[in-house]
Amino acid sequence: MPEEADLPEQPFKEDPALDSKLPDSSTFPLDPQLQDMEVHHHPDLHHHSKPWKEYFLEFIMIFLAVTLGFFAETIREHFSEGVKAKELAESLYKEVYSDSVEVQKILILRTQKEEELDFFINYMRDSSLTNVSDRFYRSFAWSFIISSSILFEPADGMMNQLRNSGSLRYFKSNKLQREIGELSVSIAKLRNRMGVESGIVSTDLRRFVIKFYDFRWNEDLTKNGNINLVTALMEQPAPKRKGIIINAKVFDKLEAENLASLYRLAFKATRIIQIKNYVDSNHKLLETLRDEYQFE
Repeated sequence: MPEEADLPEQPFKEDPALDSKLPDSSTFPLDPQLQDMEVHHHPDLHHHSKPWKEYFLEFIMIFLAVTLGFFAETIREHFSEGVKAKELAESLYKEVYSDSVEVQKILILRTQKEEELDFFINYMRDSSLTNVSDRFYRSFAWSFIISSSILFEPADGMMNQLRNSGSLRYFKSNKLQREIGELSVSIAKLRNRMGVESGIVSTDLRRFVIKFYDFRWNEDLTKNGNINLVTALMEQPAPKRKGIIINAKVFDKLEAENLASLYRLAFKATRIIQIKNYVDSNHKLLETLRDEYQFE
């Protein structure tokens, strides 16, 4: 505005009243943290050499610390492997011991079957087939029907696990490792031999049985299959119905004798060789496991 432009400049004057209202600095002390602040000095960066004995002492202490750490770790690993080895050995022992019991049960049945094969062969040589006895028919059943129940199937799951996982390294005993290998070989040979027996049954005996065996007598003895045949043959009385030879007119006694003799030959060889080798290997391993880990 034109009037404002013509106003004269007014000199600045201090107002005493304002000064009286300003706070006195003496009434506001400085922050204690600010009062206590110290001037930081630069550290002395000059390197002072130490006596050689101190260097040597430091080296000795570092060396001892590393060495003790190494030994502690070695002891820890050795202890851990020892615990692991005992756990694996215990599982292996239970498996092998269980088979040692089972094979003895199988051997009892196989011995009975060998005796029945002997009886059947002798009966074919000098007995009449017109009126066969209950004893003969039990022998007939033992010789040609009983087969799968007298096959022995060893358990080797734990041994396979040890071998496939590399856990055999936990066993430090060379003797123990060697005997595990021997038992494994015995099992393989025994299984192969059991396969041979099964082959004779499926290819030769089955054909003979279908043609000449009286399955009606079998049903009577086992109460229509409600009783296991092995149990029935050993414990059940003779059925009321006598067994007969089916197709007796074409029954060849010499053929029957030879067939039973072939089966007996293979059957006995399995017991004398493969089963015996297995039993021996099984026994040796159990003894070594008992000695190594104090199993009872």
